[in-house]
Amino acid sequence: MSQNMHHNTLSPGYRLQWFSIEQVLGQGDFGVTYLALDSILDRHVAIKEYLPVKLAVRDGAALVRPSTEERSESYLAGLELFIDEARRVAKVEHPNVVRVLNVFVANNTAYMVMRHEDGESLYALLERRRTLEQGELLRFLIPVLNGLEKIHNAGFLHCNITPASILLRKDGSPVLLDFGFARQAVGEKTEALPSMLSPGYAAVEQYYGKGDQLGPWTDIYGLGATLYRCIAGIDPPDALERSQNLILTSKEILVSARQVGGPRYSEKLLRAIDHALSLNPPKRPQSIAAWRREFSLSPEPPVQDAPRPEPRPEPRPEPRPEP
Repeated sequence: MSQNMHHNTLSPGYRLQWFSIEQVLGQGDFGVTYLALDSILDRHVAIKEYLPVKLAVRDGAALVRPSTEERSESYLAGLELFIDEARRVAKVEHPNVVRVLNVFVANNTAYMVMRHEDGESLYALLERRRTLEQGELLRFLIPVLNGLEKIHNAGFLHCNITPASILLRKDGSPVLLDFGFARQAVGEKTEALPSMLSPGYAAVEQYYGKGDQLGPWTDIYGLGATLYRCIAGIDPPDALERSQNLILTSKEILVSARQVGGPRYSEKLLRAIDHALSLNPPKRPQSIAAWRREFSLSPEPPVQDAPRPEPRPEPRPEPRPEP
């Protein structure tokens, strides 16, 4: 998407401290992500700017302010949550989780500096391919499960797992981007929560606006929905729509993964996806470890020291011929 298709973004060439903005990488309801050049280390980084469209506007070339006086309190609360999200993610060091390098305040907003990952989103790949073979799916699933488990063990959630939030590097390895727990919390404090969620990928408890009901099972729903998209070629129906339809007609509108996947995928894989997509949170797997067992996948192997080469025997001197 070209720069002129984005609105209220920083212009190319604008300098944030020692970072020079080059282009917009993405824009959503909660913020803008830029490609920027770090002039000190001479490398590219990704910078996410806190700019919630329901709460704030751009005032001039750079300054961000609450759109109304009534929204000022919500805007500032969201700003604190955005900074807290950056601090939390920065503590997670895993090859399949985006690396946060810094966060700073400027222009009456905040900026999260991240390692720039070069590759293609799973969303873009599925737009071209529609579905993935089981082997291709498992190649990104295993590292994503490991990274997500690391996030949960650190005491927080992703809250925004979709095909667009999984980037596939050029070597095929995945990386989880675009965390959404700050966005979720801001939405809970305003009337903007539904518009900040990803239809088809947000679990039904995310719509309730009660953070204490969220847990690892919430991210498992999002990843289950992402796997469903990989095998079905279409997004699953939205969880809220599924729930409302069950109440009104007692009918489930989601066609199960086992029906959609048929013989192209293993029974264990399809059952694990269907289990993750349960509308009832307690009926889903409650942890990544429990869900991983349903796929019959091994946990991330422990890091081992590289094997040391065996010492070579000293060469024996060749016998000299007698004179």
